[in-house]
Amino acid sequence: MGFIFDIFSLAVYIPFLQVDEEDISRNASELKRYSWFHALLNNPAYRQLIIYHQDVRHVIGRCNTNKLHRKRYNLKCERKLLKALHRAM
Repeated sequence: MGFIFDIFSLAVYIPFLQVDEEDISRNASELKRYSWFHALLNNPAYRQLIIYHQDVRHVIGRCNTNKLHRKRYNLKCERKLLKALHRAM
């Protein structure tokens, strides 16, 4: 019985885990408010990955822009994006 409940729970949450281009572009425009994101965009190698690499773009789309004003969450998003960029290189 618990197994069926787990599968049902997954089926309910999977659509929320998916990221589309709209999420990515909206989050990227919000991230442009922060100097650390501008520094990444000014680096040509990172810029290419941010624009074209699917995994890096997925990380950008997953950021919760409503929480970016919180310093701790902002640092968390920066670290996640840097980690994805280093993996992609």
